[in-house]
Amino acid sequence: MRAVGRGISAVAALAIGGSVIMTAPSLAMAAPVEGNIVINEIESSGGIPGDWIEFYNQSAESVDLSGYIVKDDDDDHQYVIPAGTTVAAGGYLVLDELNGSEGHFDFGLGNGDSVRLFAPDGTTLVTEQTYPGHASTTYGLNSAGEFVETAVPSKGTMNNFTGIVINEVNYDDAFSGSPDAVELYNAGSASVAIGGWSLHDDKDRPGEGDIPAGTELAPGEYFVMTGDDVDFTFGLGKGDQVRLKDASGNVVEAMAYENTSPTMIFARCPDGIGTWQHATELTLGAANNCDPLETAEAALVLNEIDSGPADWLEFFNPGGEALDISGYEIRDNADDHRWRFPAGSSIQAGEYLLVEASTMGLIYNDQTQGWDENTFEAAIGIGSGDSIRVYDAEGTLIQEHSWTEHAAIDGDAALATLGRCPDATGEFALAHPTPGAANECVTPAVAINEIESNGGTPGDWVEIINIGDTPVDISGWTVMDNDPIGHANDVTPLEQGTILEPGALFVFEELRDFDFGLGNGDTATVRDAAGQTVDEHVYDAHAAGTLSRCPDGTGEFVDTEVSTKGQLNACGNPVVLNEVESSDADGGDDWIELYNPRLEEALDVSGLVIRDNDDSHSYEIPAGTSIAAGEYLVITESEFGFGLGGNDSVRIFEGENIVEETSWSGHAEHTWGRCPSATGNFAATSAATPGALNSCPGIPAVEAWTGADEVTVLDPEAMFLEDSSGLDFHDGSLWAVDNGTGMIWKLDAALDGSVSFAEGWEDGKRVRFQKDAADASAAGPDAEGITLDGSGIVYLAVERDNSAKGVNFNTVLAVDPTKAGPDIVADSEWDLTESLPSVSANMGIEAIEWVPNSVVEGAIVDANTGSPFDASVYPDAAAGGVFFVALEDNGHVYAYVLNEDGSAVQIADLDPKIGGAMGLDYDSVLGVLWVEADDGYNGRLAQLTFNGTSEPEIVHIDRPASMPNLNNEGFATSPAEYCVDGQRPAWWFADGETPAALRTAPLDCVVEDDDEANAGDDANGDDSASGDDSASGDDNGTATAGGNGSDTGDDAAEDGKSHDGKPNADDKGGLAQTGAEGLTWILIAGGVLIAAGLVLFFVRRKGNVTDASADE
Repeated sequence: MRAVGRGISAVAALAIGGSVIMTAPSLAMAAPVEGNIVINEIESSGGIPGDWIEFYNQSAESVDLSGYIVKDDDDDHQYVIPAGTTVAAGGYLVLDELNGSEGHFDFGLGNGDSVRLFAPDGTTLVTEQTYPGHASTTYGLNSAGEFVETAVPSKGTMNNFTGIVINEVNYDDAFSGSPDAVELYNAGSASVAIGGWSLHDDKDRPGEGDIPAGTELAPGEYFVMTGDDVDFTFGLGKGDQVRLKDASGNVVEAMAYENTSPTMIFARCPDGIGTWQHATELTLGAANNCDPLETAEAALVLNEIDSGPADWLEFFNPGGEALDISGYEIRDNADDHRWRFPAGSSIQAGEYLLVEASTMGLIYNDQTQGWDENTFEAAIGIGSGDSIRVYDAEGTLIQEHSWTEHAAIDGDAALATLGRCPDATGEFALAHPTPGAANECVTPAVAINEIESNGGTPGDWVEIINIGDTPVDISGWTVMDNDPIGHANDVTPLEQGTILEPGALFVFEELRDFDFGLGNGDTATVRDAAGQTVDEHVYDAHAAGTLSRCPDGTGEFVDTEVSTKGQLNACGNPVVLNEVESSDADGGDDWIELYNPRLEEALDVSGLVIRDNDDSHSYEIPAGTSIAAGEYLVITESEFGFGLGGNDSVRIFEGENIVEETSWSGHAEHTWGRCPSATGNFAATSAATPGALNSCPGIPAVEAWTGADEVTVLDPEAMFLEDSSGLDFHDGSLWAVDNGTGMIWKLDAALDGSVSFAEGWEDGKRVRFQKDAADASAAGPDAEGITLDGSGIVYLAVERDNSAKGVNFNTVLAVDPTKAGPDIVADSEWDLTESLPSVSANMGIEAIEWVPNSVVEGAIVDANTGSPFDASVYPDAAAGGVFFVALEDNGHVYAYVLNEDGSAVQIADLDPKIGGAMGLDYDSVLGVLWVEADDGYNGRLAQLTFNGTSEPEIVHIDRPASMPNLNNEGFATSPAEYCVDGQRPAWWFADGETPAALRTAPLDCVVEDDDEANAGDDANGDDSASGDDSASGDDNGTATAGGNGSDTGDDAAEDGKSHDGKPNADDKGGLAQTGAEGLTWILIAGGVLIAAGLVLFFVRRKGNVTDASADE
């Protein structure tokens, strides 16, 4: 890539050296000036260092401008271009206004002026440009030949009319430890759509560096493109070009460089408008730094050692000046083996100096006590187990390194040396031989083996494996995603002494080792203690299971259905070993239980081999054996033919490979099984459940969805954006929020669950932080959940600011949705971050639900008082209710009182025992708080029934059988007036789906008791659809309609239907007023109470149902 055109090289010389006239050797044939040289750009006000004029040679040959004269509109103002000045083909010439002794012409350009170029005779006009007044930037020649105002100054480079500039280039990772990268910057005043643009080096690279569609760059914003197959697939050479093309293939920005930067980084300083300079440090995504580098002191650094087969040493001088090394001495591990640099020896700044076996110097003669001239090998033969020690001229030991055997790769010592990694600064490690050049270190035989980016426990993780045959010290190693700048401070290096043995696995855990989440399309990079990349994997989207190498350590990454964190990958059959009985209490057979994790198809397990810890005990599953989708297969001791011991194992083989295994010490009291069932680690269960979901201590049994299995997609054509999240139902409308933008929508909901945008809500409204009120370009809140209070105010659960995605920021925003859009600013904000457990940025609050005080009072225990919740304790509370938020990280639900002054009081911490909580909904019909999990926990739901204690009753519910296992992050139920034929709609909202983000399915209005249940045993009294008259008749605290004893006077839900299929709150049928209304209502009330008593005998809330089958 070093074959850079002559003109482009001149550009680089200008940009790095400052404002100078560029000269090039004269060619035998020079093109004429006329028609080839144009006035390309003019700076008349505010330039650096002052006014300047840029000429461009548009011909294919150099042009000699010696003696040509430059004037403005005053003939008395003239500047003669010096003899010998040529402009290379495609090159630029910049003339600066004289500033002291620096610059060229001694006149300024006015506010409305001309620039004219004359032949040496002073009268023949070659070309001119006139401009009407000072530009806010500069004036430049566009592709149509018009002289117009530019978007940003582009002194010495091609004119820029978009505002998008190449701002920083990292072309070698030797200094920064980071891959090649190019930073773009919008130096203009308007956002620019750069989707479809592309990056290239000195060659056209179609498809190798395309910017994703839809990408926009706001003013003052950076956009970083990373090499190593992340954003572009080609490498940047030590002397290359970087070119940016628009979607039509036109070059809109370009720069060229030579390998002159000591940091291997070039940057514009100041950002966007400055000239290209050697950068001091890599600042991708942030302001550039071109401060002069601190010059290191001159030193003799032992940098590389070859102990065989060719003995040589390499030294390096990192300083800014030469170092006299006369009399410096080298010894091996014996004090009588001594070799000195002779008088007059020196090492230049930045020089690599070799001492080879034949290098002449002075060797110590222990017989004469003197120094004789001789070769290095005459004094020292570098051994397989040896040392090299270096002394200065005063005899002081300044450095040394020892080893126990020759460096070798695959047993070949000729292929390896010991070198500092990184070059010149790091510790010694195995390296490829590079005598006289920067070290090329051998990457440790460690590979990324498995990646969990969505739904892991407790969060995301990256697993590595040692595929070599020697231990690897991984002390100080870190893991990184595709934002190495933004997350630079979000990693914790591994402790000293962390060793990875051959074949061993190690897992980097979110929250412990890194504080960011891995995204839906991201990069996982493992770095050593010096920041060098050991292994890296780029993926396009979350895996359905995990991303695993198959075979382990060496294979390609595939999406495996079964997570095997800290274990060898489940590369073969995805069958799950789920439960083991090794000592039946009733003396029955031992047995093992297998589970099919596929939820839509059967799994063939024919030919799998089952063994315990004795290879002679072996059983092959017969041909034709399969497990139905989501079902179990139990194999007994009578079938597999051997018993399981108290200290034993079960291993399942596919061919020679183990696909599942578990070991235990001592018989379990019940069984040994995965908790949670199918997905968790093995532990002692609370009961044997052959052929069914495991019974785990503290985890409720799972019941079937209580409604018809009729799942309907409501948006077969896209209605929402890509980051669908929370849902809430309020007053006949379904509300939805998008977490990527903070956009909210209001939808009219019909009795059958179908929805349509409410009038004026087709485009939604974007909610903004108060701090961003004046900044429409701000990224906005990562709003995960939505709820409305009784008055219709919207509250959003926010887990971070999208402009700082690496920082957790658990916040509640309140906003009046009736305000005019498209953007609406939060009216109130509550920061809950410090009151919640410390979590990674993307594992914060995912949902919020407002529940009126009339429901919560006396129903939960206030942790601050130790007594049942009493709203009067909090006179400054907002909204007349309690706000429940769900934390994804631990799956807990936290109850808050939000005060009018922006303070918040946490009153309860509730564990629904569901894993990761993603959605919340208070169901006024059943009197329960629903908690929703996503696909990481199979879409399970929990019902919490408040019972006046600190531990509500918990029931777990499966999603509808035909509901796909989606990343659902929103859940809402409808109130009693939506009941038709005993069922009402519930809704789910899936993140990452467009279309088909919103689904509905029927949910029972009431749940019939079994024969053994106590119909009247309800700690909350009866406020379900069977006849309560509480203020919480729907899930927002408003009175219900539908003949349930509410104060609407509506005797039947059917009578209250509007013509569009929605309940009509204004259609209030009832008795005519005759003067006897009081007696009439007394009689009616009496009848209602009698009816309610009868209903209570047969009906109770779902939260108290006891499944008789679970008791057997």
